[in-house]
Formats: sequence, C-alpha cells, structure tokens
Amino acid sequence: MRNTLFTLLLFATFCAAQSTYSEYWSGQNYPAELVQSLANISSGEILVENLRDADSPEAIFELGRLYYARGLYRQALAFFKQTDCCDDLRLLYIGFCNIVLDEPDSARIMLARISDPSLRAWSSAGLARLDDKMPTAVNDYPYLRNFFVAEPTNDTQQKGFTLQFGAFADSTRAEKLVQTLKDIGLSPYIVKVQISGKTLFRVRAEHYDTKEKAQQAGDALGDQFIFMVVPEK
Repeated sequence: MRNTLFTLLLFATFCAAQSTYSEYWSGQNYPAELVQSLANISSGEILVENLRDADSPEAIFELGRLYYARGLYRQALAFFKQTDCCDDLRLLYIGFCNIVLDEPDSARIMLARISDPSLRAWSSAGLARLDDKMPTAVNDYPYLRNFFVAEPTNDTQQKGFTLQFGAFADSTRAEKLVQTLKDIGLSPYIVKVQISGKTLFRVRAEHYDTKEKAQQAGDALGDQFIFMVVPEK
C-alpha cells in the first residue's frame, strides 16, 4: 500500500494554501445556500446531511473532499466520480485516491490529464510517487521534496500489516468507531499522529503477517466498513 502520509500531507498543505470559509466558496461560484452551509456548520454529521440534501455537483464534490480528509478513500473516490464539478481539481483528488488505493494505472491517467498550471506541481509529484522517484517539479517547488520520505528497506523494521478504517481530527469520532469495531469482534486501536501541525487519530485493527492476508480479512467484512491495508511501523 502506498504511503498514506504522502497523500495526507498533500491534502493538508493544499488546503492550507486556499482561502477559508465563505470567501473561498463564493469565489468558486458555489450556490449561495451551499456557501452558507459550508461556512456556518461545525458538526461533520450535520454537514454531511446538508451536502447530501443539496445534491448538486458542488455538494457531491465537497462530500468527496470530506471523506478524503477522513481517510475514507474508497468513498471519496465514489463521490468524485459522481460529479463533474471543479475540473482539474477533481482529477487531482481522483488521482490521489487511486494512489492510496494502489491503482497506479488509473492514477496515472487522471494525473496526466491535469493542465491547470496551479495544480501541475501536485500532479507531477503524484506521478513521480508512482514511480518511486523524486519529481522534477522540486526544482521549482522545493517543498515537494518533503513528501518523498524514504521507506525502510530493512526487513527487520517491517512488523506486518493492519487494517485502517479511518483517520479523524476528532478523537470522539475515532473512539466511536473503535467501539463499533469491537462490537463485531475485532481488536481495534488508535494511532495518534501529527501531520503538518494537525493531530489525526487513525483507527486500526488486527495484525497480519502479509498484505494478502490483511486484504482477505478486510474483504470478508463486506460493504459495512471502508478500510485500507497499511504497514505496521
């Protein structure tokens, strides 16, 4: 599985460079009612409900970004594929989702289609990540070098694999998911990490010797849970 730190860092830095609240959404020509919902609602659950009710291309795109931020990449990808909003930015998110979900061919197709100059550095970084090499874009955007962290090559450092069911900024949501996973017989745990100055609570469960065993165990859960296989550190 591709290094999720790469994608989360890209997302955090990319969003930090954008304007906030209603000023940004208005500048994107979003419907006024949707702008108000995005700017004024602090509860994630209420925001999801309002976005679903809006059922506009912009609302579907924002649902995708919300699930992406939570680390639920399969659901995020489904929303991004349902909308035609936001042109190259949508392609960028689709590409990133495909990287994390280990779909390199699909990721290359999406990232190669991006022509927006403001997004070319990110698409270049994504394409380079697929080939495990440093992107040429670091010559113009040195900060991109920070996203290409060498992974351990010593087998003794590899402990195995686990299932990750989400990453949350809110510890309460993480603990709620942990309880849900316990109720179906899993042994979940929370990993607290710092990414770009922000705290994330990753919800993981179980230990497997190989990636294949972890994938099979996750698939056996059916459609009730969205998961990704990640290496244990």
